[in-house]
Amino acid sequence: MKFPRLDAGPLRWLYLATFLTATGSGGWFVCWTIFAVTSIGLSTWEFGTGVTIAGVVGLTVSAPLGYLADRIGVKPMLLLLVATQGLAVLSFALVTGFWSFVAVSCFLVLAERSVPPLRIALVCGLTEEHERLRHLSSLRVVQSGGASLGAGVGTLVLFFSTRPAFLALLFLYGGFTLCSMLVIRRLPAVPSLRERGQKRRAMVVRDRPFLLATLLFGVLALNWGVLAVGVPLWVVSHTTAPAWTVGVMLALNTIGIMAFQKRASAASNTVSGAGRSAMLSVLPLVAACLLFASTAGRSGTPVLLVLILAALVHTVGELLFVASSWGVAVGLTPQEAHGEYQGVFNSGFTVAEMVAPVVMSALVVGWGTPGWFALAGLFVLAGLPMGRVVAWALRHPLRSRPDLVPTGAQA
Repeated sequence: MKFPRLDAGPLRWLYLATFLTATGSGGWFVCWTIFAVTSIGLSTWEFGTGVTIAGVVGLTVSAPLGYLADRIGVKPMLLLLVATQGLAVLSFALVTGFWSFVAVSCFLVLAERSVPPLRIALVCGLTEEHERLRHLSSLRVVQSGGASLGAGVGTLVLFFSTRPAFLALLFLYGGFTLCSMLVIRRLPAVPSLRERGQKRRAMVVRDRPFLLATLLFGVLALNWGVLAVGVPLWVVSHTTAPAWTVGVMLALNTIGIMAFQKRASAASNTVSGAGRSAMLSVLPLVAACLLFASTAGRSGTPVLLVLILAALVHTVGELLFVASSWGVAVGLTPQEAHGEYQGVFNSGFTVAEMVAPVVMSALVVGWGTPGWFALAGLFVLAGLPMGRVVAWALRHPLRSRPDLVPTGAQA
């Protein structure tokens, strides 16, 4: 299999910074729960409550920070948030109880939720419109590779499951993140509104079609919870397939992203094309739901093959969904407002990540096969109207002002 080469140029520093952070966060994601329960001594209820509080804080501040980034500069805000992320990770070594866990988690999740949209805003500020999806695809390839490497390190840490091993991982994650901050400093700066001598009010609150697109993509983003939460629960509770099947499916998903994300993004270079890709992503996502549903109560080699096939089909839908989300979010954003718009758009994904465990538990575990049908219905309801929503957005008055013409909004 031939993997796409990454682009050269100034953004190679952003690739490197993303790889470093993703490697650390990939290991931390694997170990976070076990560290909190076994090393800090939290109960599972305390851990869940703390993570929920941190998630709400991250959701609340992401959009305002994006607007502030437009005013003072995307790069300075990104540097501040990456530094916050690194210091928060290191601070977990000092956490001894519930409230200190909540405080540190709030800072960590705030930074983790706010950094991705600012990365997108930085790419948009440093590239021409026809290059943006290519660079965003490259960033996702790099992020997936780093997260996979980090997950391997995290698995090794769990093998030892000692406090020194957990602390070593914390120092690795925090050190890599702080190093990524130094790498980001090498990137060119994007002129801020203040440097341009421009003033404006928040715009996205008046952009109703963009807000509706944010909502619909937030629903489609539940597909990320399928392989991460839904399928593991399904395999354990409704099939007799071995648990290692989940690992195989996740590995194939990662390989698919690294190999095909750039190719899948080609059709989303325009807003209209991205809208069509979003609608098209519904087909494999629904097909994957139906395939997963067909494995209920089954065993043997056939169920393994169907599960793997379903994971591959799901990956096709995920690739199209991600590419279309970039095309719509970036293409509909007025100039000089990428921080604000990407911050709001990312909030839809944040909500999806927060509710996905509850939704998957209720539908997949609670309802069984009908739950997969219900999930497929959600994807249909969110994806099919996307073409009309995009057409409405392109006609919105914000996109008829010459000084605010969005980049990449060609029909």
